[in-house]
Amino acid sequence: MGLPIAPAEVSGRPPEESDEFRKITARADAERKTHTNLGGVKRIVGVHSGKGGVGKTFLTVNLAAALAERGLSVGVLDADVDCPNVPKFLGMTSRLFVDTEKRFVPVNHRGIKVVSMGLTRDDEAEPFMIRGPAKHRVAIDLLTNSDWGALDVLLIDFPPGTADVPLSLLEFGNVEAMLYVTTPQKEAVTDTRKSIRLGREFKINILGIVENMSGGVFGSDKAQALAEEFGIAYLGSIPLTSDILMANERGDTIFTDVSMEEVVKPIVDAIIAEGH
Repeated sequence: MGLPIAPAEVSGRPPEESDEFRKITARADAERKTHTNLGGVKRIVGVHSGKGGVGKTFLTVNLAAALAERGLSVGVLDADVDCPNVPKFLGMTSRLFVDTEKRFVPVNHRGIKVVSMGLTRDDEAEPFMIRGPAKHRVAIDLLTNSDWGALDVLLIDFPPGTADVPLSLLEFGNVEAMLYVTTPQKEAVTDTRKSIRLGREFKINILGIVENMSGGVFGSDKAQALAEEFGIAYLGSIPLTSDILMANERGDTIFTDVSMEEVVKPIVDAIIAEGH
């Protein structure tokens, strides 16, 4: 029979770090804040959810394409370091590389500048074996050490949850506004509630919430209830149609689809309004 686990072991608190380690990481964080390549980025908008698989990446790439079509210069940071999917959703095959100044050079795809760990591997099934403390530093490095140039909007596809990477992006990423995505399932709604509370902790301007994969066996109207609970905007629902599913599989954007446009257009309008 095993020994019971002490409460302190499952408290969620990170292990105690040495003074020397704290000094090293503090210097590294200060360096990132000082030497950042975000000077030409007018505003940064995050897309987040507490749970994976709800369609954050799907919505991010379609918003990017819609913003680019409106004439804005747009970038996308795929901040899901170990499970990056932005390249797949955009049908990208290019590779990410660094310039002579050791900055990441975003890949320009259909007028959208993209930075993703998914652009560093030929085999998309090859795992990224990276531990938590390193993950958030890789994400911040991708954000601050990429040569974004002049951008009207940088969209950050946040990884799910409220731990290392989301926390670091909110601390260092100059995120101006956040968009939340959920599906109608109870677990997704519960986890998205946590991510909204995280955004509130950082006093982030919340653009609103979208319900993805709405209707049918998944149910509906849960995001609207969540919006009412927090007093934020409900931006609409996106059904899981065969057209949307096949577009995702092909790596195509589908923001002009009638079932998408009524959701995407007001979000694009809200993002543009943020800059005026």
